[in-house]
Amino acid sequence: MATNGMDYFIRLWQMGDNGLPENNVTAVIQASDGFLWLGTRSGLARFDGTSFEVFNSGNAPEMRSSHVTCLFEGTNGTLWIGHDNGDVTTYQAGKFSAVPVLAHWLGGKIFAICSDAAGDVWLLNQHGELGRVKDGAVIECSNDRPVHLLAVAKNPRGGFWIQRDTDVSFLDGGKLHPILTNTTTNTYVQGICATHDGGLWVMMEHHIKLWKNGEWAADFEPAPSDWAPSPAMIETRSGYLAVATSDHGLYIALPGHDSMRFCRTNGLSSDWINSMCEDREGNLWVGTGNGGLAMLRAVSVKKMAPPDAWEGRAVLAVDAGKDGRLWMGTEGAGLYSFDGETWTNFTEAVGLEHRYVWSVAPDAPGGIWAGTWGGGVYAQTNGRFERPAGLANLFVAAICRSRTGAMLVGTSEGLLCVSGDRTNWFAGKPDLVSPDVRAVCEAADGTVWFGMSGGGLGCRQNGKVRQYRRGDGLSSDFVQCLHLDEDGGLWIGTLGGGLNRFKDGRFASITKKQGLNDEVICDIEDDGQGNFWISSHDGIMRVNKSELASCANGTRSKVLCLNFGLSDGLPSLECSGGFQPAGCKTADGNLWFPTAKGLACVNPNTIRINPKPPPVVIEEMRVDGLAVANLFALTNELKIPPGHHRLEFDYAGLSYMAPERVRFRYRLDGLDHEWGETSQKRLADFSYIPPGSYVFRVTACNNDGVWSEDGASLAFNVLPYFWQTWWFFGLTGLVAAAAVGGSVLVATRRRMRLKLDRLEHQRAIERERTRIAKDIHDDLGASLTRISMLSQSARSDLTNAPEAAAQVDQICGMARELTRAMDEIVWAVNPEHDSLDSLAIYMGKYAQDYLRSAGVRSRLDIPEELPPWRVTAEVRHNIFLAFKEALNNVVKHSGASEVRVTLTLGLKAFVLSAQDNGRGFTPGLMLHANSSDPDRVEGGHGLANMKLRLEEIGGSFEIQSAPQAGTTGTFSVPLKASRFEDLKMAATMPRKK
Repeated sequence: MATNGMDYFIRLWQMGDNGLPENNVTAVIQASDGFLWLGTRSGLARFDGTSFEVFNSGNAPEMRSSHVTCLFEGTNGTLWIGHDNGDVTTYQAGKFSAVPVLAHWLGGKIFAICSDAAGDVWLLNQHGELGRVKDGAVIECSNDRPVHLLAVAKNPRGGFWIQRDTDVSFLDGGKLHPILTNTTTNTYVQGICATHDGGLWVMMEHHIKLWKNGEWAADFEPAPSDWAPSPAMIETRSGYLAVATSDHGLYIALPGHDSMRFCRTNGLSSDWINSMCEDREGNLWVGTGNGGLAMLRAVSVKKMAPPDAWEGRAVLAVDAGKDGRLWMGTEGAGLYSFDGETWTNFTEAVGLEHRYVWSVAPDAPGGIWAGTWGGGVYAQTNGRFERPAGLANLFVAAICRSRTGAMLVGTSEGLLCVSGDRTNWFAGKPDLVSPDVRAVCEAADGTVWFGMSGGGLGCRQNGKVRQYRRGDGLSSDFVQCLHLDEDGGLWIGTLGGGLNRFKDGRFASITKKQGLNDEVICDIEDDGQGNFWISSHDGIMRVNKSELASCANGTRSKVLCLNFGLSDGLPSLECSGGFQPAGCKTADGNLWFPTAKGLACVNPNTIRINPKPPPVVIEEMRVDGLAVANLFALTNELKIPPGHHRLEFDYAGLSYMAPERVRFRYRLDGLDHEWGETSQKRLADFSYIPPGSYVFRVTACNNDGVWSEDGASLAFNVLPYFWQTWWFFGLTGLVAAAAVGGSVLVATRRRMRLKLDRLEHQRAIERERTRIAKDIHDDLGASLTRISMLSQSARSDLTNAPEAAAQVDQICGMARELTRAMDEIVWAVNPEHDSLDSLAIYMGKYAQDYLRSAGVRSRLDIPEELPPWRVTAEVRHNIFLAFKEALNNVVKHSGASEVRVTLTLGLKAFVLSAQDNGRGFTPGLMLHANSSDPDRVEGGHGLANMKLRLEEIGGSFEIQSAPQAGTTGTFSVPLKASRFEDLKMAATMPRKK
């Protein structure tokens, strides 16, 4: 929660806000590492500006009590923590340690911890006793009565003062040296604090006096009468005194000036103040007794408001009259003026009948013109407002006085020029698209520029009107404000398109990509010191004019934009825009901007850049989601076990001026070559980090863009598995080289085998060609020769008709045989028939035709579907001739009446068999060439030929027969199937008869 009180910005944190454990903040200091440490009754809290990390007796067992009463940082960076039960704990490098209890003192609550000039740490208990930690030496309180008021003030030059009730002493050389006593001051000492130059402020009964060099050096009086005794009083770097009270809040005072009081009614959450400290950036931190933590700092932007607080309405326009008076138009509260002391509200009582005032402008005589929403223009004359003729019932968002004294009036219908009693349209609907004028300005040569909401930029020069829109290079057609620069450039503020410059006939745009904080530009003011102050919907930006010009010229890619927001005192981030003037500069150099929640004033001369780059810390590192313990205690390179590769880093930039505006850049040395994009994100996430050594680096800038040079870094090593080590890669390389060599050898052998296969294939083709030639010669040639001889014989026997007819019949028969032989040759050489299915169909048809012509019944037993196995021409030719020979033997020698042809499929071969029911024979006798039976001798040669043909294709032929038991010839042909599954499928296929 944040609020504004006087000229200070106040931000509050209470229990539950970002982790604050308790609303009773007993102690607060900033350590040398930049962290803010808070003591509460519920533990110790470390604050990085956005969140609190709490340590207590539960997660830090060395803290035997969670009730923290005081905090102190020693010269070596050790944090000393005092507890209510008398215990003392230290924290260094992420580790807590318990300090042994002093033996010879009364004990009790630790009230304060401090160090002397020698660096020795002393403890102050609730009884007023001082105890030295290193040796247990105790300095007892000299008072016999109980001590009610204690305070310690650390001298920046070494040593410290201690107040015990009305006595003030200085500790030096292990002894207390009295400085002030009740007898010397004759008054009641209420509190003390050290000055930055070695003096001591002493608060005594409505006076604050400065003790320096052994005497009173100054008297700050009168002090407020309600200042109550309190141990919390500090001098800020700017020379102010911050005085905490137990029931009247906080006072901030400067000698010679009126003090300011902060309490529950103007920003603080409690009037009970326990502790205070000032951080390195000048922020004042206040720990309250029941309201949590507060941060106060002087603001850069002042909020101005009349007694009625604008009736809760937004301020739309502001301008200064000739007499320096400010005029403000509001959305529903009428017109206001402010002369530096008195606020005046103008409404119906003085003739201003319309309370929605969109624009204001002084006229030449010194009066004021007010443009309204639908009510036209009102002009002030003799303290009253009247509407000039012809200016009623208009929506007027912009008014500007020209160099000639005429008034340029921007309306929703276009641009009017009012000069005396004459009113003329300078530009309107016939000449313009969307002529809703929101901004007007006039150049030195009399050129009038005007911006429109939806119509872009308009120009009237020498009586001619021209309109520029997005197609001409403007980044947005919604123009809200205009500013003519002394170099002739026209700066154009747009709604959502950023800042534009029109110069030498060319538009250039500057947006967030070039460094602007926002792209809704409401107003542009020149501070006369080389800067533009630009109001927006995200606060006020200050940008150097030369940087803007360089960016518009293309010689610079980014501009440095300083942003002023709520934490700088701005009443609202949303500034008013689209009404003219939406800002002005007064003669004293102050800049005024209207906002949705009031009027803001900036004095550019008092703006101070925060020069402190933020300390950067890496708060936590997570490996695969698990936190690495105590990064603050690491002294060597962190080693991460193999197999853990997702890393997350939480980091913080310890700037408390405006933590929400701290920005970061990071990189991972060993993986990244460039810094990551600047962002406000406080987490870096790496999804995969290969084994190796890395350094994570992060740097940050404060609210004013000042970057820390060194930042923070964390070195770590992601360990590899053994197969990710260099020796394994080397061994793998050798194995890979051997594998490559083996692969080359295998490839070479494979190429040789393929070459041999090609040669064998070529030889097979040559054998097939030889066979085809032989078949044509033996079968076709012999048959053609015989046909020729029979034809000659028949020609010579034409006179013998019966003989000639017999010879012609022989010729016809031989021609049929010749056709069948030719068909067999063509079938054998046609590659389309290189399949088992084609072979089965052809042999089945041949068997049926041949046996039918011989008067023998045939039965076929062949599977209905055959797999698409390839059978070469050579195999088909030999198996067919052998099968043909077998059928021929059946017809000639067996005397059978039926033949069964069967085709079966095995895992390694297909088997073709021909079984007849003829007379049979004894197979052994058929092989003797001297047999007296000529048929058996011929049959013997036939069986030998069939066996030879099967052997040529790698198969086998077997014959089974017995006298009067028929004969079965079996042809087995080996297969080269590509898949065993195909063979199994083929073996189970249905068969066809």
